[in-house]
Amino acid sequence: MSNLPLYRIITSFDEALFWMDQSLAFFESSKVLDNSPSEYTSMPIITLQSFSVECSLKALLLLSLDKYPEMHDSILLFGRLPDALKTDLSNKFFSEYTLNLKDALEATKGDFIGSRYHFEDFKKSYVGRTFSTGYLEALSDFFIKYIKVNGDAIYSNRCGVTRNPNVTLGDSLQP
Repeated sequence: MSNLPLYRIITSFDEALFWMDQSLAFFESSKVLDNSPSEYTSMPIITLQSFSVECSLKALLLLSLDKYPEMHDSILLFGRLPDALKTDLSNKFFSEYTLNLKDALEATKGDFIGSRYHFEDFKKSYVGRTFSTGYLEALSDFFIKYIKVNGDAIYSNRCGVTRNPNVTLGDSLQP
């Protein structure tokens, strides 16, 4: 009998890899829909990109704090990150998009749940709510790229543990 673990996810780094795989999959799926000839893709794109942002934030929390809260609110998830990491993320996001990261997160607050239940609200009022898809795409793309470049260092700095050198976030997260 093998002594190999039954589960692939053993450490917080393993779980961060899982969340980033999901983040990348949701973001890449939104890009496929974005190129679709269908005119009915906006709600699925918003849902996918919103979930991508949530998955990336949970990965960052795992890398930096070893845990994440069970919630969907990207503003609250971002708020739980260490201050130095929030500052670095905010500075790099502004440098890349000339946008305030907290403002972008605020503008997309509720988009994940709102896009999933859009039709129920639409039936009640005959008016759809607005969504910040441009912000969502920027946030999704930014968090994925940031973690590819910085995720290994964040984890190593937190726990001082060297993982398997053959498994890195930068190499693992390929579309």
